[in-house]
Amino acid sequence: MLLKKKLIIILLSFISIITGCNNTEVKEINIGYIAPMSTRATDLGIAPSKAMQLAIGEYNSSKTKDQPKINFFIEDDKWEKSLALPAYEKLRKEHNIDVVFISNTDGTVELQDKILEDGVIAVNPLNNDKLLSSLNKNTFKIAKSTEEAHKALGIRIIELGLKKVIILHYPNNFMSVGGNAIKNILTENGVENEVIKTEKDQIDFTEILKKAKEKKADAYVFLGYKNFGFAMKQARDLEIKASFFGSTTLLDPDFFSNSEGAIVGTECTFFTPLDGNYILASDFLQDYKKKFGEEPFSIWPPMQAYDAMNIVINEIKKVNEDKTKEQSQVDWLRNRLLNVKYYQGVCGNISIKEDGSSRGIYFSLYKVESDGKLLKIKR
Repeated sequence: MLLKKKLIIILLSFISIITGCNNTEVKEINIGYIAPMSTRATDLGIAPSKAMQLAIGEYNSSKTKDQPKINFFIEDDKWEKSLALPAYEKLRKEHNIDVVFISNTDGTVELQDKILEDGVIAVNPLNNDKLLSSLNKNTFKIAKSTEEAHKALGIRIIELGLKKVIILHYPNNFMSVGGNAIKNILTENGVENEVIKTEKDQIDFTEILKKAKEKKADAYVFLGYKNFGFAMKQARDLEIKASFFGSTTLLDPDFFSNSEGAIVGTECTFFTPLDGNYILASDFLQDYKKKFGEEPFSIWPPMQAYDAMNIVINEIKKVNEDKTKEQSQVDWLRNRLLNVKYYQGVCGNISIKEDGSSRGIYFSLYKVESDGKLLKIKR
């Protein structure tokens, strides 16, 4: 009788252990993406969202039964800082997201208190600057360096021997940081420069350009989105013959059409498969085209988004074999991401630093040849 009781106790203990393990198993992970799907800067939202869907689809179709399924939900912030938090709150309320991807730098800043309060990991897959790296421990930036990408333009201007530069920038953090990076290196090297912040929805830049023309600048830097195409056209109409430079956003088709071709010859920083892992990048673009019927016109945003999502997936898939009962899911995932070193992605070999920023994606200098076509100048 005593032996029978012992066997029952052992059996019950075993069942309890098994049940406890099942209760802690993570069966699903919900990921949200807040991005511009309409209004402006849609090349920074639509194609990246498709790249993320591709990455998640590849994972879900090949995962083992012990790995969690990933669900993906998208909200449109129209590239407006004020819409980031409402979009996040909707994703939390309706889908209880564990991870949020967000493209907009200003929007990323807006979410900081909530993601810390809710125990959510935030990932910016497009922008990576010093401001974002100063935010809370739950925020990761798996992207190119904003400062480095724009500093390359300043170096190019110095190399060309240009002496007076006008820098126009859209009023958000990304373009402000980019403008200051250019300004700093120009100032350090004795190149006269002026930074001008434009209005958000501005389409008439004539008065700004008339005043700039009087200063006889020999270079204009346009740091903005499709409306800056109007500025380029208006500058040429004013017979401004100075060299044009631009940010990473010039391949938006509306940018070219708004400029009526005045954008041709503009030098910018950009990223293509030639700048990353060419073989992996080519495979990605083929898979993207096969799934969505077309290639993205601006390649770097979906390439970065694909790598960022895959880096997160690569850690999430290990949650049931690696996370202990004592660890919260957010603490576990944060620690896993902080230990990412030399991940081989389509953009290159990516590592994450202690402040959540990444290294391994490096932009090159290109020149706009025609609508949607760039010519590489130099690394």
